[in-house]
Amino acid sequence: MRILFAIFPAAAHLYPITPLAWALQAAGHEVRVATSPNIAGTIEAAGLTAVPAGGPVQLASEEEERLERPTDVLVLDHSHETAWRTVARYLTGLFIRTFPDPEPGADHASMADDLVAFARGWQPDLVVWDTLNPVGMVAAKASGAAHARLLWGLDNVAWLSRKFREQPGGQLYDDPLVCWLEPLLNKYGCAFDEEAITGQWTLDLVPSRMRLPLDLRYVPVRRVAYSGASTVPDWLREPPGRPRVCLTLGVSSRTVYNKYRGFPIAELFDHIADLDIELVATLNRSQLAEVRKVPDNVRTVDYVPLRLLLPTCSAIVHHGGGGTTAAAVEQRVPHLIIPVPKWDEENTARHVVSRGAGLAMDGQDFSVAEFRRNLLRLLDEPSFQRGADALYEDMLATPSPVETVPVLERLTAQAQQARAAAAR
Repeated sequence: MRILFAIFPAAAHLYPITPLAWALQAAGHEVRVATSPNIAGTIEAAGLTAVPAGGPVQLASEEEERLERPTDVLVLDHSHETAWRTVARYLTGLFIRTFPDPEPGADHASMADDLVAFARGWQPDLVVWDTLNPVGMVAAKASGAAHARLLWGLDNVAWLSRKFREQPGGQLYDDPLVCWLEPLLNKYGCAFDEEAITGQWTLDLVPSRMRLPLDLRYVPVRRVAYSGASTVPDWLREPPGRPRVCLTLGVSSRTVYNKYRGFPIAELFDHIADLDIELVATLNRSQLAEVRKVPDNVRTVDYVPLRLLLPTCSAIVHHGGGGTTAAAVEQRVPHLIIPVPKWDEENTARHVVSRGAGLAMDGQDFSVAEFRRNLLRLLDEPSFQRGADALYEDMLATPSPVETVPVLERLTAQAQQARAAAAR
């Protein structure tokens, strides 16, 4: 088969699909990964073939501020009866700003034009599109390919669509995302249908226990932690002499904590300086700017891949991101989560706590004294390790990328047969 992945233009959206793309390649399928030119080099470094589409995506400074500031613009409270409309409008605006038509005289086409042209020429059998890159769905429909949506977080997009239809007198066309997608599809001779929102099926990297109650065709896929090529640092070659704890706020969340959360790194270091632990803090220079003295039991590193660090750790402190959580689950490490609300991090924290695999704290009302107490509980109470083991067993029960390949082969063949039958 020929498989085209269409992803949102960010490394954080490439890494979740990379193990599945590798599995498909290893099975003999041709794989291409399409997105804006910004991350073509990152795609190639992962051993995959990039298809640059459209121009470079550069958010305006005010847009970066909005995305970085924790105002919950993309965080969906599924029990709130009004805020979801604001999230839907903002999400649609994000698509419009990320995948715009080029300015007159620009030296590049739109991502949609490029992607449709590539798909019509290359003729993929299957297009797998990131839920934040519906342009991939447009390319699939325009080229006649089967198409599957891919989730790296909770299915907020489909949930929002359902909410619009559930309103008194509501229908699909009340959804602002639909109002943007329909003319885009019409431009390439395609009609809008509900699969434009949900895909013909959905590949779901989120733990099944977290899934929203939506009546859709989900294909669960184990999320395998990957964050790029790396080298083992010298200090990781020896086992730690005392319990090692990883502190990571996530590369994409560094600005959130620094600028808006006021995360008290210096005070935190002071409160754990007397503990018989080694804290490995993956913090950059700006995060350490207010730290006058790093305690002897703290090692600061700008970056180290979690899949190398976590096998040596007894606990992890993190922001609730999907990639970080998956890496910790793989290594059966108990969690202390301080969520950065960007999509579903608070849901992730609740899930981890419900499985007994860790504790969660409120980042807006953060207490270093409470942090110390929670960290000591993680290290001292065996129940958290049992909970981490339970999360690991949940992960093993989810089909791996390799096991998912024949499922995709079968579903793609069925979609192609249905399309051929409908054309008769």
